[in-house]
Amino acid sequence: MRTPLGRLTLPTTGLLVAVLALGAVAAPGYADGTDPDPAVTNTTPTATTGATDATDAAVDALDALDDVEELLSPAPADDRSTESPVPERTTDDGRDLTLALRDLRLRQADLPSGERARAAALLSRPPTSEGWADEVWSDFGSVRVHWDNGTVSPDYINQVGAIATHVLDTYQTAGYRAPKSDGTVGGDAKLDVYITDLGVGLYGYCNTDHAPPSKGPYDTPAYCTFSSDYSWAGGQTALDNLRVTAAHELFHATQFAYDYEEDAWFMEATATWAEDEVYDDIDDNRQYLSQSPMRQPRKPLDQFLSCYSCAPRQYGEWIFFRYLTERFPQAQGGLPVIMRRLWQRVDASSGGPDNYSIQAVARELASRKTDLRHVYAQFGDANRRPSRTYEEGRFYRAAGAAKSWTFTPRKHSTPWQRLLIDHLSTGTVQVKPSAALRGKRLRIDLALPRPKTGAAAVVTRYDKSGRSKATFVRLSKAGNARVVVPFSGRTTTRVDVTLSNAGIRYRCWTAQADDPVHYSCSGRPKDNNAPMRYRLSTIG
Repeated sequence: MRTPLGRLTLPTTGLLVAVLALGAVAAPGYADGTDPDPAVTNTTPTATTGATDATDAAVDALDALDDVEELLSPAPADDRSTESPVPERTTDDGRDLTLALRDLRLRQADLPSGERARAAALLSRPPTSEGWADEVWSDFGSVRVHWDNGTVSPDYINQVGAIATHVLDTYQTAGYRAPKSDGTVGGDAKLDVYITDLGVGLYGYCNTDHAPPSKGPYDTPAYCTFSSDYSWAGGQTALDNLRVTAAHELFHATQFAYDYEEDAWFMEATATWAEDEVYDDIDDNRQYLSQSPMRQPRKPLDQFLSCYSCAPRQYGEWIFFRYLTERFPQAQGGLPVIMRRLWQRVDASSGGPDNYSIQAVARELASRKTDLRHVYAQFGDANRRPSRTYEEGRFYRAAGAAKSWTFTPRKHSTPWQRLLIDHLSTGTVQVKPSAALRGKRLRIDLALPRPKTGAAAVVTRYDKSGRSKATFVRLSKAGNARVVVPFSGRTTTRVDVTLSNAGIRYRCWTAQADDPVHYSCSGRPKDNNAPMRYRLSTIG
C-alpha cells in the first residue's frame, strides 16, 4: 500500500515512500474480530515543507551514492588470502549490495546534477561499469550468462548457467512469477547474469536499469551479477557459495517482478529463507541465527538495520518464515505455497493488491483461520525448544529466558513483575521447582495489554520425561488471565510463560532515510514498550 502524493519524501533504505503524512495503521484482524484493514491518512505539504524535503532528499541521495561506492571499492590484495575467509555472504558491513543499489536507483533523480554521472556509472551493467574489453555470452534456457573474454573458464560458465537455470526453474515450478523481461537490453529477452570479480566480501547482487514510476506499478525487470571467484569465502566450498548466492539473488530478481520497493526486511528474510529451500543440504543461512528472533526474541521481527557495523539481523529473520512453512507445509513444485501467497499479496504490479510485508502476513494467516497474535506467540514459545519444533532444530540454539526463578518450600512466590515487550517480539519467564517442592501447583496471574493490540501469552510445562505441553492463554478483553498448572518437583522440570506482542500498528510512511533501523511500511511502531505484568505463586 502506498499513498498518492508522489515523490515528496525519501524512503527508508531501499523503499520509495512518497508521503509526509502520519498515517495510522490499525492492528491486524485477530480472533476477537478487530479490523484487519489499515487506514492511512495523508496531509498536503506546504511549499516550505517541499523545499526542506528537496534538500533532505539530495543529502540522502548523496549518502546512498557514497554507500554504493564504498561497498564496491576493491578489497586490498592481501585480503584475498584463503587463510582469513569472510564468513558471511553479505558485504563486510552487513548490507546487501542489492538493496544498496536499489537505494541509489530510487534516489538517483534527487542527486545534484553534478553527481548524477557518478551514480549512472555505478548503476550501469558490468560491461560498462567494469570496463570489459571483450564481452561474450552463452545461453542456458531462460538465462544468458555474460563475461569478459579470457577472464573466466568455460567450466565455470557452465556451472553458473546450470545453477541459475535450476534455481529459476525451481521457483517457477512452484508458481512464482518469472523475472520480468528487460526486452533486448542484454541482447535478448533472457535474464542476464554477469560474471565478474567482485572482490572479497561481495558474493553477488541484482539490479534493474530503471526505477519504477513514482505512482507505480512497482514491478521491474532485473539483471544479476555473480562473482567469478569465491575462493576467499568461508563456510563451505566455492561451488556451494555460488549455489546459495544464486538462490538468494535470483529470489531478489523474482521479487522485483512483484514489487521492487517492498519492505527491505521482508525482501532479505525471504531471500535467505529461499536458499535453504532450494539447497537444503548446504545450510549456510544457519550462521544468521545468532542475530535472529531465535536468539534475540525481544527484538522486533521486522527490523532492517541499515547502519554500518550493524549485525545482519534482517537475514536471521528467515527463521520466522521457516516456522510458517513447517506449520503450513502444503507445497507446489517442492516449495511451500504459503510463501508464494505472501508475495502474491505484496504484488505491486498493475492490478496487484500491494499489501506491505507484515500486513500480507497477517492477512494470509487470517485466510487460514488463525491470526498473527496466536501464531507469533506460538513461534516465540516454540523457539524455546527448537529441536522439537523444526525439522533441523537440533542444530539451532534455543531462545533464552528473559527472567528465571527457582521456587523452594520457603520461597515460592513473586510480587508483580513487569517485562516491556516491543512490537513483534516475545519474552519468556522461566520458573523451576526445587526437588523439595512437592504436591504443589503453579498459579500464573497475568495483566497484559488488551489482546486487540496483539498481546498474548503461552504457558508451557516441561515434565521429567522431557515432554512439553503448551497452552495458549485465553485473555479477557482487558488482557487479564489466571492459569494453574502442575508444579511438583518430582514431575516438573520447568514452566515457561512466553509473553508476546504481535502489535503491528504503525505511523506508516514516516521513517527518515537516516534512521538506523527501519520497519514495515516505512513506519514508526505504535506498540513498542508494551507493559506485560505477571505474578507467580504456588498453591497447595
